[in-house]
Amino acid sequence: MSGKAPPGGVRQDGVMTVPALLTIAHGTRDPRGAQEMDRLLDVLASRHPAPVANGWLEDFAEPDVATAAQSLLAQGATQIVTVPFLNFGAYHAKTDVPEALAEVVQESPDVLVAHGRVLGLHSALFDLARARIDAVSPPAGRADEVLVVASSGSSDPDANSDLAKAARFLAEGTGHRWVEHAFAGVTWPRIDTVLRRVAAAGASRVVIFSWSLLAGLLEQRVSTTAAEVAADTGLQIADAGRFGPDPLVAEAVLERYAEAVAGDARMNCDLCAYRVPLPGLEQRVAAPSAGGTGERVITGNA
Repeated sequence: MSGKAPPGGVRQDGVMTVPALLTIAHGTRDPRGAQEMDRLLDVLASRHPAPVANGWLEDFAEPDVATAAQSLLAQGATQIVTVPFLNFGAYHAKTDVPEALAEVVQESPDVLVAHGRVLGLHSALFDLARARIDAVSPPAGRADEVLVVASSGSSDPDANSDLAKAARFLAEGTGHRWVEHAFAGVTWPRIDTVLRRVAAAGASRVVIFSWSLLAGLLEQRVSTTAAEVAADTGLQIADAGRFGPDPLVAEAVLERYAEAVAGDARMNCDLCAYRVPLPGLEQRVAAPSAGGTGERVITGNA
């Protein structure tokens, strides 16, 4: 936050202001992902009485965060609430996003900026995940079906453990009594390892849900791997898809926005590698994670 005052207050002329909403996504080379983001922005714009925009963190997607913020200012915004459109509090959330916000504040020091938290384990996302699974998995057969929840993977143990929690919590609601989590890259266990493991253990049917907000490489890798494993083992695999630009995703974004306006934005700091000496990542403790100092910690790739 810029430090001037929390957004959403009353201007000197007595008019209540509503901050603009800026989502910050990691970026995708998949044109479907950009299209889905546009559709989600349409949903958000229909529900939010102030300008809405999205900025991408990766340089292969446009606009970047600073350019998106300038587009909001051009529409008359004087206050902005940013919401990281990210699954978990990994490297992007802890380093890339603060760095991008520092640029926004530097370019527009008179603009009031408040920052929300990642979508994380929001209840609306679990509602949507259950609906996606229900569409491909008959509830009556779940006692013998394996639920696999997949994500992209990170070098941050805190973020990776959140996927494990999401998988277990989701299974509690779907009725599955065999649940695994897997990653498309960066860390373990990889999706192919998990699928072959459950096949070797005697499973005959698996339903995969990708804990992913937009279309991208995750689904492509998961789908390709699932097809290979199915061909090799005879395992039946149903694809429950991802979240996508659903109104329930918009609900989660707007709730994170409301938290920031109310001054109740909480980070997942209990097990953060920048606070706790985690095995193999001890050098991150007390290191700057961009933002305040402008320095960048390059100790991981996700």
